[in-house]
Amino acid sequence: MAEVNEAWRVLGDPVRRRNYDSTLGGGAAPSQPRPAASEPPIVAQLPTPNFPWRFLLAMAGAGIALVLVGAAFTKPGDPAKPDGLLRSGDCVVVGVDAAEVACTGPHDAVVRSLVPFDQKCPADTQPYRDRQGMGIACVVIAG
Repeated sequence: MAEVNEAWRVLGDPVRRRNYDSTLGGGAAPSQPRPAASEPPIVAQLPTPNFPWRFLLAMAGAGIALVLVGAAFTKPGDPAKPDGLLRSGDCVVVGVDAAEVACTGPHDAVVRSLVPFDQKCPADTQPYRDRQGMGIACVVIAG
């Protein structure tokens, strides 16, 4: 195998092949024009590898089937319990400040957005201080 690799290396390089041909006995080596310095080296054309499309499609189909089966046999989790951090869409009770509560129970308002202390809430919302002191909660009063 080493001899085959060396032969491939010599035959693939025009300069090495010319040197090899000149060392052969029994006649003059065929003359080959020297490649110009700006010409790129000659590279053997290899066949284009085939992409495993069937394998990729099979894996995608198996992944989709696994997700569908998992969704069919699992139950949705309980709604998230209030964690005290206000986000857009959270239900709150308001007093001096806004405190998060579960939306399934009684609540006074819904948070539209949170803004820093130095900004104002949109005109259609009421500003209340965030209980955590992170800014102003712009809330829409539940009606």
